[in-house]
Amino acid sequence: MFYLICYDITEDNRRNRVAKVLETYGMRVQKSVFEVVLNETEYHQLQTRLLKLLNKRQDQLRFYPLSPHNRDRIVILGKQPEYQVDALTFIV
Repeated sequence: MFYLICYDITEDNRRNRVAKVLETYGMRVQKSVFEVVLNETEYHQLQTRLLKLLNKRQDQLRFYPLSPHNRDRIVILGKQPEYQVDALTFIV
């Protein structure tokens, strides 16, 4: 499943740690927004990893699942990404 993940994290160190974890799963498309493709196991593993980094009273992390139909309807205005994240993309 394709997810758009975005966050609002108040502290720099926590924000940097969350970004580093997300970079291992997908592509940063804006400063606090990532596109990732996850199977169900990866989805739960990622949430578990990220929950350990968050301050639940101050921070917020959102996972937006996008179906293939809705993904095809994404509109990007301005600078276009150099590549797209999909089920065949490998992040190393």
